[in-house]
Amino acid sequence: MSLKWWRGPREEPSAATAGPASPAGPSGSGATAPEPADAPDTQQDGTGTHDTHSAEVVTAEQGFGFAELPTEAPRTGPLSPLPAPLLTGLPTGLPGMRADGGLLRGRWIAAASLTGTSHLLHGTSGQDVYRYTATHDGSGLVLVVCDGLGSRPATAQTGAGLLASYLCEAAAHITGQRMAEAPQDVLREVLTTGNAAVRRHRAAVLEPLTDSDLAATVAVCWLPLPAEGEGEDEGVARHALTGHAVRVGDCNVFTLARGRYEAPFPAASEGPANVVTAYLPCEDPARVAEYAPVALAGVDAVVVTTDGLAIDLFDSPSVRTWLASRWSVPCGPARMLDSLRYRRQGSHDDRTALITWSAPLDHIPRLEP
Repeated sequence: MSLKWWRGPREEPSAATAGPASPAGPSGSGATAPEPADAPDTQQDGTGTHDTHSAEVVTAEQGFGFAELPTEAPRTGPLSPLPAPLLTGLPTGLPGMRADGGLLRGRWIAAASLTGTSHLLHGTSGQDVYRYTATHDGSGLVLVVCDGLGSRPATAQTGAGLLASYLCEAAAHITGQRMAEAPQDVLREVLTTGNAAVRRHRAAVLEPLTDSDLAATVAVCWLPLPAEGEGEDEGVARHALTGHAVRVGDCNVFTLARGRYEAPFPAASEGPANVVTAYLPCEDPARVAEYAPVALAGVDAVVVTTDGLAIDLFDSPSVRTWLASRWSVPCGPARMLDSLRYRRQGSHDDRTALITWSAPLDHIPRLEP
């Protein structure tokens, strides 16, 4: 389906309001009342908001004894200075920055995850997790992202990590033949197996916790690879094949082709963007799952994201343009991290992107660091 950029009447400020290094993007046509500058993030399940004005704000301009690395990442909208980040004291806290880049079965995969400013302001953990694997039979790559619910700040990131790992373990057993015959059934089995493994782990090791304490949203994307020994132009060409995705909650999948995005899953409907109605683990994962094919004809890259980045891709022309320029060619971990360093009014959630590019490595003209 074609990508639906705007979920409601809110409009991105024009490119003229972005910093001088911001790439120009298409402008919208409606006028709306502006958001408060750097509006606080709403928790994922809609249970409350954080008051950014109640915290002591110490900015980089006042001096920390360090300086940020320069970046061309855009700044869109009226933005206040960032406060000093607070580290979480939770033993279950995730690192604030994670990044990867490298080859897996001949495909370049890159990923980055940044803890959102809403967490950094209050000293709570980010809750995004990504994982990737190749199937044992070599028929496909599997990309997984999970996002723990903000209403469970001490435990949801543990659930996201467990779920992502168990889903990858289950997905590694996918075969190309079964995906060709019944892809939705296969992905349903992967969800069911991963969900059951998390629940068994909870009962055996984390007995005081409930399913909701480990709640996370998830997207799983399977992408086909040529058979071993088969070239890109032999048999059925890679770009003529179709991938398959399943999600529970509001994570998403995007394809990028010549700077334009498509999404197999729709954006959230108008209303609170961070209200989650479905998550894992649960009693019946098949009931809450959504399935979609991922058209790969002419696609340069496939991007799997959590909602903090998906919302910005749907709603912000400047962010779309910036990320398309950064991801136009395969990139390494440093470039992936820098790509997510943009600032956008009202964007305070964790940001995670897991990407693979369609071209085999010998067709890649250059590799950014």
